[in-house]
Amino acid sequence: MGGVPALGRAHTRGHVGRRPHRIRVALGNVVAVGIIASLTTAAGVPAAVAGPTFPAPSRHDITVGSQTLTRCQSSPPAYCGKLSVPLDYSDSGGPTIDVAYRWYPALSPQGGVAAGTVIPVEGGPGYASILSVKGGYQVMYGPLLDHWNMLVVDLRGTGLSTPLDCPALQNFSGQASGPTFNAVVASCAARLNHRWKNPNGTFVHASDLFTSAPASNDVAAIIKALNVHTVDLYGDSYGSFFAQVLASRYPGLIRSVILDSTYETQNLDPWYRSSHDNMPADYDNACSRSPACAQAASGPAWNDIEALAVRLRNAPVTGNVPGPNGAVEKTTMGVVGLVDLVNDGAGDLDIYRDLDAAARAVLSSGDAAPLLRLYAERTAFQENYFDTSAKSYSGELYFAASCLDYPQLFDMDADASVRSAELTQAEEALPATTFAPFTTQEWLAQDQNTEAYTACLAWPSPVDAVPPTVGQPLLTPSMPVLILGGEFDTWTPPSDVPKVIAELGGHTRFVELANSTHVVGEGDTTCGDQLVQAFVKAPASLDSMDTSCAAAVAPVHTVGGYAESLAQVVPLTPAPSNTGSVQLLRLGAAAVATAGDVVARFADTLGSLDHGLHGGTSRAFDNGARFTLNGDVLVPGVAVSGEVSVTATMVSAKVTAKATGRVTATFHISWAVGGGPGALAHVTGTSSGPTIVGSTYAP
Repeated sequence: MGGVPALGRAHTRGHVGRRPHRIRVALGNVVAVGIIASLTTAAGVPAAVAGPTFPAPSRHDITVGSQTLTRCQSSPPAYCGKLSVPLDYSDSGGPTIDVAYRWYPALSPQGGVAAGTVIPVEGGPGYASILSVKGGYQVMYGPLLDHWNMLVVDLRGTGLSTPLDCPALQNFSGQASGPTFNAVVASCAARLNHRWKNPNGTFVHASDLFTSAPASNDVAAIIKALNVHTVDLYGDSYGSFFAQVLASRYPGLIRSVILDSTYETQNLDPWYRSSHDNMPADYDNACSRSPACAQAASGPAWNDIEALAVRLRNAPVTGNVPGPNGAVEKTTMGVVGLVDLVNDGAGDLDIYRDLDAAARAVLSSGDAAPLLRLYAERTAFQENYFDTSAKSYSGELYFAASCLDYPQLFDMDADASVRSAELTQAEEALPATTFAPFTTQEWLAQDQNTEAYTACLAWPSPVDAVPPTVGQPLLTPSMPVLILGGEFDTWTPPSDVPKVIAELGGHTRFVELANSTHVVGEGDTTCGDQLVQAFVKAPASLDSMDTSCAAAVAPVHTVGGYAESLAQVVPLTPAPSNTGSVQLLRLGAAAVATAGDVVARFADTLGSLDHGLHGGTSRAFDNGARFTLNGDVLVPGVAVSGEVSVTATMVSAKVTAKATGRVTATFHISWAVGGGPGALAHVTGTSSGPTIVGSTYAP
């Protein structure tokens, strides 16, 4: 599965391997991208783990172990290196490839000696780890990097490590599943098997050689070449799968392990049924914990998704809505689009925030605009694998690893025609309700970068492939392992963690972060970063770690509803000093919803200019610190203009809202960033005499 960009069971069990996650900042939920000041940098540095003395940051090249590294970044100081490794470890006389890495020396090592070395590994498979340093690993480790070195390696086939780049796949357009897509995947595998030659002139069967086992050999070779001794290993999504492989194969190199959003390396269900099984409760909880949604909904959120699936199966919806670049674009969505959307919620709180209200808008009034806008956002941000550089995400590497490291629904040793028949037999044997409200065929038609159900049908049969792990338990009983997971992560759901622990062995502890999705470290949640830092500082204190922040992650500010007119807007709750009419209170609530929608949309747009759901525009300045609204229409018939400002703690706005042919009012609005879904937005306003004073749930 993948693992970002995002970034399958991924920054995924596929992408996740499972799926890639996108690193984004969501206002009103957890997140502040920044250093965790509450963790001191001096206390708790265990002298016992101090490794060899490494060179301090220099303006010039440095020598680490047997390697001469080139200064390639000034702030923070970083040094780049490459190691030549066998393409095929079973053939010492065969071709070699280069594996790239980046070394970040501890900034202030105590007594000139670093406390240790951390190694973070990105998900996918297919994402480059080095690209995730800024805003990801640097934020996650925070002040630890004063005393710990950081070694970041692009696994073979990714980033700067001989990236696999198959243009037919990398530039693919259209539905990423089905016969056409599968044929492209197969063509890339054939191309891979005609890239390197043996000394005798024959081609290397390289489609076997970009899995987790040889990649672990590469990383181990780099650790040894740098004379690091032992490392503190972190992996998210597929990176957590790889971390298990590396730690099980090279236990003497590993001091501690963090598995963020993880899954089994053995006995993995090829149907990934637990993903679907956890969805109803997760979507229901996201709505029920938000007063705005709970009061607007007539029943469980999953009921609305079930009804929407029937509606879309009978008739897809289409319309012109603001797309991810802010411009209005034509978008069409059918039932398979809904499969992709509910799957992508695993890594995206905005889907939990919007989907139920958007579904109700389609079902109650036929208004598909909120749903289509959400789908357009997700198509670009969660399923956008095919217009990025292979050095950022390699689709070919994703399948090279996924097809052989993960179990398939057919025998990979059989030829393609036999595999197809076996897949058909497996589908027929599966209960028809397994993925309800979706059929099995609809579920398997999802984007194959989420789960490669059918994309490996024509991948070459393995000749030299090495299993990722062998035997159980994978780790020694004394190995400290911290497992992190998000409550709403359906790609690598918490319900599967006991299976992981049973395979692992080791000294494990699982911490589930409430109201969180796929990948909780890497700068995605403040609590996840805190837990990573605390564990690395003192792995022996795993059992006594303070994990109270995990249960305190605030619920999602789930949207109550998308009103079709001003008359449908729930009015502000009036304060005693209010003299405004119910109509003005509705207008104030519409202004709050519009301002909140503009702020929330910023994380889902690629440019500064955005269009309102039903007209008008907004423009972002200073990286989302300020917005100008020009007749932005979220509620049909209500145009909102003015300014919205965002700080780390507060959103404030001064806007004028005008209802078509009726009334105009000017409002001052404010709400706290990071408050729970019961937190309030406070509103004062005037309109030709009356004073409007009231509150509503913060958007």
